[in-house]
Amino acid sequence: MGRPIQKKFFANTNYELFGTANVGGESIASVTAPAGTLATLVNGTYTIPPASIGAPDIDGGAKPVLTVTVTGATAYTVTVVSAGSGYTSAPTITFAGSVAGGSGSATPIATLTSGATARQNGIKCEAQVPTVAEATTGDIIKQVGSKRYKVNVGGVEGICKLVQSASLGDGEMSITATDANSNAYFIRKLTARTCIVERKSSGDGDFATGAKVKWTFTSPAPADSVTIENQ
Repeated sequence: MGRPIQKKFFANTNYELFGTANVGGESIASVTAPAGTLATLVNGTYTIPPASIGAPDIDGGAKPVLTVTVTGATAYTVTVVSAGSGYTSAPTITFAGSVAGGSGSATPIATLTSGATARQNGIKCEAQVPTVAEATTGDIIKQVGSKRYKVNVGGVEGICKLVQSASLGDGEMSITATDANSNAYFIRKLTARTCIVERKSSGDGDFATGAKVKWTFTSPAPADSVTIENQ
């Protein structure tokens, strides 16, 4: 099937910085707490309930574990115990009233990892597995054949065949890419360094359908490459 794709390009085997398998997207780097009141809360450290933290944007992502340490009615700090994963935008976090004994109004502001602390992105796919609706944020776990991948959609894993269509059936998936001029392609076959492309529109594209070209996550793509959609 050609040279297998390196694990780091699959978000669910994303080890960079974190040392554990997880999805792409970003994690929570820090949380700042703007002025607010928790007047009835006894000083101490409390866990913010998961229900008070916005869900990850990418299937298979994990919410962070956050604690709030209260030292006065309007004096508190939020600590990131575990950073979570799968966020493409910062989640909304609330804890006034959700932390036992709390009241008043205070909304912490989350900051995602970026720059040197940003997570290694993974290849993004659109996929459909049995019992789960088609999703545009499927997460590839591993390559099992030249055109077959194990994917996670909505927490359900399945083996999907790579096809060139935006309308998928059970057990099908698609991967898309763009060239330096923003022309769009489906991927017919993907290997460690190159891919075979199919134009989404028959008249547009720097590369012909069936062309073998280099691929990258960089956007815009170099003139001799396409940018694989990633997350």
